[in-house]
Amino acid sequence: MATSSFYLKVISANRVFFAGKCRSLIVPEFDGQKEILAHHEDMVIAIDEGQMKFQPEGSDEWIHAVVGMGFVEIVNNRVTLLVETAEKPEEIDVRRAQEAKERAEERLRQKQSIHEYYHSRAALARAMARLKVTSGK
Repeated sequence: MATSSFYLKVISANRVFFAGKCRSLIVPEFDGQKEILAHHEDMVIAIDEGQMKFQPEGSDEWIHAVVGMGFVEIVNNRVTLLVETAEKPEEIDVRRAQEAKERAEERLRQKQSIHEYYHSRAALARAMARLKVTSGK
């Protein structure tokens, strides 16, 4: 009988965010989201900044987090998610995220080089993801 779970390890630059058995993982890609289930084909996927969620084995609850850019490697029913940052909603300072969002929006209204524009857009996306995950939506 095939198991309906896989081993997941989520590693950010400063810690191991999660390690254990998991039933489902949904990660942000550059063109949407991807769900990974047990026995997914082996591959490497680029991860965009945004909201990630996973369902640990034996739980009906989803664990939500905001992740930075990185990649996920799927090999032999083992999934490794390597990202710049990984934060749970309760670890996010909502006031700071709101201020970062406002700063990024203001920078986007100003004339910028293309490099500055992309940097401001990334900062806005990061702040929006943090606010979204803390609002529970």
